[in-house]
Amino acid sequence: MPIKKITEWLKKSADKSGFTNNPHESLFKSNAPHTPPSPHPQYPQHPAHPTPYHPVSNHPAPHHASHPQHSQQPRRPQRPQLNNQPPRPQAFPNKQNQEDGLRGPRLRIIPMGGLEEVGKNMNAFEYGDDIVIVDAGLSFGGPETLGIDYVIPDVAYLESKKRNIRAILFTHGHLDHIGGIPHVLGRLGNPPLYGSKLTMGLVKTRLEEFALDKTAKIHVITPDNKLVLGKFQIEFFYVNHSIPDSMGVLLKTPVGKVVHTGDFKFDHTPAMDAPANFQRIAGIGSQGIDVLMSDSTNAEKPGYALSEKVIGQNLDRIIADTKGRLIIASFSSLIGRIQQVCNSAVRYNRKVFISGRSMVRNIEMATELGYIKVPRGLIREASPAMNSLPPSQVLILTTGAQGEAMSALSRISLGEHTQIKIREGDTVSISASPIPGNEKAIVTVINNLHRIGAEVITNSLMDVHTSGHGHQEELKLMFSLIKPKHFIPIHGELFMMKTHAKLVQAISPRCGVSILQNGDIVEVNQQGARKSKQKTQANDIVIDGLGHGDLGSQVLQERKTMAQDGILIILLRAYESTKRLIGEPDIISRGLVYVKESHEIAQETKTISARAFEGSIQKNPAMILKELKNEIRLPVAKFIRKRLGREPLIIPIIMYI
Repeated sequence: MPIKKITEWLKKSADKSGFTNNPHESLFKSNAPHTPPSPHPQYPQHPAHPTPYHPVSNHPAPHHASHPQHSQQPRRPQRPQLNNQPPRPQAFPNKQNQEDGLRGPRLRIIPMGGLEEVGKNMNAFEYGDDIVIVDAGLSFGGPETLGIDYVIPDVAYLESKKRNIRAILFTHGHLDHIGGIPHVLGRLGNPPLYGSKLTMGLVKTRLEEFALDKTAKIHVITPDNKLVLGKFQIEFFYVNHSIPDSMGVLLKTPVGKVVHTGDFKFDHTPAMDAPANFQRIAGIGSQGIDVLMSDSTNAEKPGYALSEKVIGQNLDRIIADTKGRLIIASFSSLIGRIQQVCNSAVRYNRKVFISGRSMVRNIEMATELGYIKVPRGLIREASPAMNSLPPSQVLILTTGAQGEAMSALSRISLGEHTQIKIREGDTVSISASPIPGNEKAIVTVINNLHRIGAEVITNSLMDVHTSGHGHQEELKLMFSLIKPKHFIPIHGELFMMKTHAKLVQAISPRCGVSILQNGDIVEVNQQGARKSKQKTQANDIVIDGLGHGDLGSQVLQERKTMAQDGILIILLRAYESTKRLIGEPDIISRGLVYVKESHEIAQETKTISARAFEGSIQKNPAMILKELKNEIRLPVAKFIRKRLGREPLIIPIIMYI
């Protein structure tokens, strides 16, 4: 049946049904009291907060409800910036732009991350003095970030308006949507946090790592809940993804309605969830949507994404047929996949041993919340006890499916894991698809596993993983159900977003399309939606241990220089009273010159640096140390560049005796 006829039928059915179907209903039964009545009949106010944000529902109170005493607890000290960087400049002010043709009040849509990239998803919605944020994710560093832990969005613009932030809404619990929250929550004024039961369980787990879970205002909602956040009215709708409890968001303002799909696909046989509620989505579309913001990750892939049921059947076959130990590497947040593996382990009499801190933590959380249900004693942490069992009774679940350097699977492949050593007959199944940029790291892990004798099963050999992102037919169906006046592709590289835009234009040539970069602004009111000439600051902020800084910070520039051209250290000793050098300078170089030319280069460098030191002191005996080092660095850099064609990191060290 054509998509047009399907959507017309769904919308007619939706109008008759009233959209009361809730796939989460069985998960949220409780005797919790109802929210007291409020002046607004449909969107009641929170009884203890001046901002009307609290959800109303027939379901229980939030699993991690905030308490008044939490605000009295001390906050974790703010993380130091790398290299004492100066404060970033103020973001572009929020002024009405009359040049773009829109007049009067308007809704501003501001993507802070997730555009022209996969990961780091974050979008802000601003109307008057009210701001609502959807997601606060991270992305992992690639080769260009030279060892940093991960990257988060730049929230300088939002930080300058933190008093206006009414809430952060989370679409689902993957790190590219929740991972940045410990680093931005305090900077944004600690606003209320909303998401589904599993999502907020993962958010709480993430905040616990930074001792922020006690002060965070965590609220659990379901697709039935409706919120009032200042001038925003918020509704939710259930979607399928590779993690349970994923939702899209409808944001209503006096000047327009926006739908944010989150990550989604349409799976009729998901691992754990109910299928997506098509009638609910069609009903939202019938309200007259001004802007649709839709996931673009698989926009280039034709057809439909493979169902989670197929993956479960294939993993079941692998578990049944494998004679020796089986190691399955996957994302620790794939709760449905973990449940499928556990079900098969029970069926084929295998004990499940888990390795990797996030895997242990997430399984404990999901079991506590009732999402993972297994017989007592089935799941255990990896330990020497597993070596006492026959290999056919051992199944190991581990992290590291993306080849992360310090992950459990990577350490296993190098023979460095303290509990798990590959031995003859072991099989490793990698149940994940490479995130763009991680391909080389994954290939390295696979090669290492083969080298030490393991059999390796990947998605290229057998379908052991499916994407949680819809393919072209699913993207077209979502657009046809919502029928927006304007379309913004999100969550993907530029080529993915452009392909998504072409799919939309083929369905609806008259629909407006904006392909944005992080920091761009789309403004919406009754006259329409269009891209503003204004732009906010949206740099990449790197997290490196306990420090953070801009992607272009001096620390990363120095790492890049050392990686490409090496390092040269010049040690000069002089008398403190006379400033006269004691002997010739010492030269230490790493990654700069080969042995056959190192002696000659070192001698010339000694001469040039000594001459620069003496000449500078003769001109100005009171020259400060920083300027003196620079006077030595410049002529040495010029010589190295001319002689070797290199620009190493040059570090003069002056010791006065």
